[in-house]
Amino acid sequence: MRPWRYVGANPDGWWCKPGACNGVANGSIVVERELKLIAKLHVRLLRLEFPRPLIEPQPNVYDWRRSDYIVRRARHYHVRLLPLLLYTPTWDGATPATPPHPQSWYRFVAAFAHRYRAAIDAYDLWDEPDLQLYWTGDAKDYVHDVLQPGYRAIKRADPHARVVLGGPQTADIPWLDDVYRYGGSRFFDVMQFHDYVADRQIFDHARRVQAVLRAHRQGRKPIWLGEYGVQEPGVDDAHQDALIRFVLTEKAPIALAAWYSLRDDDVMTCCPPALIKHETYGVMTKDYVPKRGFATMRALLAPPR
Repeated sequence: MRPWRYVGANPDGWWCKPGACNGVANGSIVVERELKLIAKLHVRLLRLEFPRPLIEPQPNVYDWRRSDYIVRRARHYHVRLLPLLLYTPTWDGATPATPPHPQSWYRFVAAFAHRYRAAIDAYDLWDEPDLQLYWTGDAKDYVHDVLQPGYRAIKRADPHARVVLGGPQTADIPWLDDVYRYGGSRFFDVMQFHDYVADRQIFDHARRVQAVLRAHRQGRKPIWLGEYGVQEPGVDDAHQDALIRFVLTEKAPIALAAWYSLRDDDVMTCCPPALIKHETYGVMTKDYVPKRGFATMRALLAPPR
């Protein structure tokens, strides 16, 4: 069976100061509660946003308190982290989606990777950089301003760590081709894409991504499905359940498939960019009531007896 890992992009409660986020009284309580649930699902890798504006609010001034807490508690529950490093602070760009200055991005990634190199062995560089909401530049800007300096910073801190290409919102073949066109081939170890088609077309899209790798003589690089899922309100989530089952059990060129997300939530309520909307992608409701997919996922991820 293909390894599956939980994806927790945008769990804003994890970064909230008391009273700062919609419906979150204490972010530390959210971290603890959800890590327990993640461990209950037999999950061993958590993809989680580490927003640069909240860690480096001023140039070369770092606030590691919340990230230290998250890393420490994840280790307690034997959950590895895949940190998603992203967003530009106001002192480095006009908006959170503005390409950062490559030198300042290098310094931030280097500081992060050096601090957590004993606990983290893979890093995800930006989220859906083919989507204007998250990235106002193009593929050339992404390669030159994020991927290349980020890769070099990580490898200097830990030569054995893996760098994951920031996953486009779909199997965006023209964008991936542009990454190669602008010299990105040497600056990632893991290919990634996201997909919300919610049916077996996911496998066709994975094969298209595989073809891009092979066309550039990099067919041995693993492909991660960094986000997939389907919205389903309530707890009788037949569509979610079916999607989880076939993605986890059927053959495809996907080395790791990551579900978005643990529970229904109001996403991005405190982390930039400012956006509030209720989404029902979770395997639990917002009030932590398990959906059908929760039990299915737990059974499929359970270690063999």
